[in-house]
Amino acid sequence: MIRLAQPRDIAALFRDSLGVYFRHAASFLALSAAVVVPAHFIVQGVGMEQLTASYDESPPLAEALVPTLLGFLVVVPLITAICIHALRAVAEGGRPRPGQTLVNGFEAFAPIFFAVVLAAIGIALGLILFVLPGIYVAVRWFFVPQAVVLDAARGPRALARSSQVVQGFWWRTFGLVILANLAAALPGLVFTAPFAAIASSTGEAVWSLAGTVAAETVTAPFLALFSTLLFYDLRARRV
Repeated sequence: MIRLAQPRDIAALFRDSLGVYFRHAASFLALSAAVVVPAHFIVQGVGMEQLTASYDESPPLAEALVPTLLGFLVVVPLITAICIHALRAVAEGGRPRPGQTLVNGFEAFAPIFFAVVLAAIGIALGLILFVLPGIYVAVRWFFVPQAVVLDAARGPRALARSSQVVQGFWWRTFGLVILANLAAALPGLVFTAPFAAIASSTGEAVWSLAGTVAAETVTAPFLALFSTLLFYDLRARRV
């Protein structure tokens, strides 16, 4: 079991996130793959024809942005929603039930997607105007999926709830999010680098796609668990 509603220091956030992930690694990897594989297969594999296309080491900017947008708008929010339900099951002394957890996650996706789109528009405007405002609101709205699933906030209220939780802890949130993503970058590189090398030697883009899928499948659950425990941490500090 793990107690969710409590403050955690940096070490505890990493320890508990990794502890839950490793104890139920098979479940989290299966849940993550159920989102990552079809999303990238449909959008990049079929839509962008990477299953049959030649490998391009320097793709056009618009093409390179597609995986980022797919992750921000679909993959990350959906995996986060799924992992929130899985984490709550672990906290109650059980273990993630893939079927029910997937159902719960997909049921939450529509309101999460709408709120994330609103956040994306605001962040994009901030980045286009002066860059720094975009970064500022990106951190304040970082917990939109948690606000939707855990606090039942919808639409603009999800953005407001995320901002409320971050209020007074912006730098803490910013620093910890950067640390978590850096921690995930190393295993991500371990998975993507060999596939990129194969893609470069064979000239087939499908290998690069396989590396992206493998890396995201492995790292996304950790980031979802970490961000959710950080949300609980910040919420507990406001009590």
